[in-house]
Amino acid sequence: MKPTWVALIKQVPREPVFKKTGDAIQIDRAKTEGIMNPYDRRVLEFAVALKQKHGGAVVVMSMGPLQAEEALREALAFGVDRAILLSDKAFAGADTLATAHTLAAGVRKLGSFSLILCGARTLDSDTAQVGPQIAEILDLPMAAHVGKAVRKEATIRVERTLDGIRERLVLPLPALITVAGQMHTARPLSLGSVEGAFGEPEVELWGKRDLDVDPGLIGWEGSATVADDYAVWKHSRSGEILQTKPAEAADRILDILMKHNVLGG
Repeated sequence: MKPTWVALIKQVPREPVFKKTGDAIQIDRAKTEGIMNPYDRRVLEFAVALKQKHGGAVVVMSMGPLQAEEALREALAFGVDRAILLSDKAFAGADTLATAHTLAAGVRKLGSFSLILCGARTLDSDTAQVGPQIAEILDLPMAAHVGKAVRKEATIRVERTLDGIRERLVLPLPALITVAGQMHTARPLSLGSVEGAFGEPEVELWGKRDLDVDPGLIGWEGSATVADDYAVWKHSRSGEILQTKPAEAADRILDILMKHNVLGG
């Protein structure tokens, strides 16, 4: 059987706009410009590289409003074979747990698969929770913050660095990994691939009726956490211009660094 590589991506707000719904705060998707989560670009490159080496197909899936189709179209330009958007009013207001239940139901509907790949983090919430939660729901072996992945027979061999320690792990397939890395700038896409991605390929739309999932586990009802307030993070910087001899300037800089414990000790 040919392998299926499932890439889970997210459309995130470039600059979030918030609204209050009842007693909770949520992002106003209608007023927020969406972009593909920059960390997910590396997920797509991992998935496409596995396909090129081992064959099979790459399926990209996302949960979000209808405008999230834009991120899936962009994913198609990377060489993805199939794109699926999970979108329904019943999914709205989901926290990480409810999102994980929805995405897990979408993966179950796919049937067999070899590996699920998720970004280790997202630009907006940055919780790093959804991937591990999906693995728990689907009872899959999981490795987080993976930097390298190689399939060998019925296993995936991964390498990651945590707290400065390099680890090598072997997971039986099917499995789930979250892909580490800084915000990744993907290889340049050809005009033809972009044109093709926004042309004929169909982005499949699945709603609540298409998924075998308990309504009590998704959306607002399935969310274990609710934001009741928010604040925009503000920070300021102070500076000091030194107009003195180099030796005196060096002493002053050293004093400042020591004062703020930048040098440790």
